[in-house]
Amino acid sequence: MKEDLMLPSEKIVQMLTGASRAQAIYVAARLGLADLVKDGPKTAAELARATSTHPHALHRLLRALASEGIFAEEADGRFALTPPAACLLTDAPQSQRSLALMMGEEHFRAYGDLLYSVRTNKPAFDHVYGKPIFDYLATQPRSAEIFDAAMTGVHGAETAAMLDAYDFKGIGTLADVGGGNGSVLRGVLE
Repeated sequence: MKEDLMLPSEKIVQMLTGASRAQAIYVAARLGLADLVKDGPKTAAELARATSTHPHALHRLLRALASEGIFAEEADGRFALTPPAACLLTDAPQSQRSLALMMGEEHFRAYGDLLYSVRTNKPAFDHVYGKPIFDYLATQPRSAEIFDAAMTGVHGAETAAMLDAYDFKGIGTLADVGGGNGSVLRGVLE
């Protein structure tokens, strides 16, 4: 339904159920479902065997995602990749898999404590994890790797355009403030 044709109550329902859709995308990303159907459609039972999940529960998840255009259920019951599902491929350019993992794990818990932030004006992340996000990431290498990949997936496309638009020759000192994994600076240096 087009958003401008929605009733206010329908819009609120859509917004309130957003977390469940986001978590469904997270689970698909965590299980690597897009990678598993990259070479061709598979049944929920085949995918369940590959992911050590319950076939009926996975089938329900896949049908929910298909109802949103993330994966497609074919007439024979197999599930196929769609353009939105392809964004969850591990090796896709501008992959959003890491963003789904980051948002579905630590950030999901932090957003769940948003009321704390509104009451105190303090970050919910700090409250939930006992330290600011970058201090937390310094002690969690896997989470830090996912964070860096998520930021690259969200912002990586700008690097090529920036390199095409700006001539960096003659610069003696260059700093990438907030550079995360250094991919922008690496692009400039190359």
